[in-house]
Amino acid sequence: MACGGTGGHIFPAIALADEFKRKESGWDLVFVGSRGGIEERVVPEKCYRLELLDVEGVRGRSGMEMAKSLYKVANSTLSAVKLLRRLKPDGVIGYGSYSSAPVVLAAALLRIKTAILEQNLLPGMTNRFLGRFVDRIYVSFEETRGYFPAGNVIHTGNPIRREIYELAGAMEMRGAMDERRVPFTILVFGGSQGAKAINTAFLDALEYLTDIIGSIRIIHQTGTAGYDDVMAAYKRKGLFSDRYRERLEVRKFIDDISSSYRMADLVICRAGATSIAEITALGLASILIPYPFAADNHQEVNAQSLSDKGAAFMLKQEGLTGRVLADTIRRFYERPDVLKEMESASKALGRTEALDTIIDDYIGLLGS
Repeated sequence: MACGGTGGHIFPAIALADEFKRKESGWDLVFVGSRGGIEERVVPEKCYRLELLDVEGVRGRSGMEMAKSLYKVANSTLSAVKLLRRLKPDGVIGYGSYSSAPVVLAAALLRIKTAILEQNLLPGMTNRFLGRFVDRIYVSFEETRGYFPAGNVIHTGNPIRREIYELAGAMEMRGAMDERRVPFTILVFGGSQGAKAINTAFLDALEYLTDIIGSIRIIHQTGTAGYDDVMAAYKRKGLFSDRYRERLEVRKFIDDISSSYRMADLVICRAGATSIAEITALGLASILIPYPFAADNHQEVNAQSLSDKGAAFMLKQEGLTGRVLADTIRRFYERPDVLKEMESASKALGRTEALDTIIDDYIGLLGS
């Protein structure tokens, strides 16, 4: 499992590894990442073996920095060749981060069966390069097929954690419910590290929702950096008073996100591939606020794809205000029919079978 850098790459890899182990206990699964990445903390916590390479990204670098990065990529590819010769793996799967490139490339050179996962609609630079050499490419969006060699691409969806998969099954009946859910629940998060722009806009939006705030439950993941400021703002607004306290949950990080999803009527978040995969698997309505500085603006491309299909509502961070966000929230609150239409469109895009599809195909590839 070659991955690293961000949770968006690591958590789908862990989900896939867990499913490999669940289906076949004899699998020996090894993760390879980069020094200094969050994989150094997350992977050992999940009880998987982790090997580290000294590699860094080349995007946005120039001059001596670019030369240094390219040297590290070449050197880490040689290190990856040595590592793979020692491990003798049957296969290697890469997850698109720059740290995966040396491992997947080394595996291709050694004629080990290789695959990559592309979670975003617009492929990143690493996967565009690796797509020329690998045996299989698993994509999350149908539109992504055109960026890779046609014969090697399978539209599988993005792997989601087993607890999300199981929750999706438990929530099947929600779409058939006609009655209004009370209280109307909004789940707000900006990824594992939070998002200051989303926190600020949502707090401002509450100033325009005072007439319905008593009928709303809020679950807010702030991120560590934003927690104190958000808590102070809620207290200034009087939302920790006895009248509202039971309907407000504010956390730095939500460990059991599936429980929060279960209660949510509306999700407000970024447009990362993992968040989109989970939201659509569960058939939830969402307001997506793409991170404007993502590579190639891929989050906006993700969000636009869902918006075009009626499966989400996109608000760009540029021009985002409390009033604009409040008006959008109010529309979903006051129009249950609009909410249900979006839930249906979201569910239609969900790929809860992604784990099984990828594992079954990859086992077949190894067998060939």
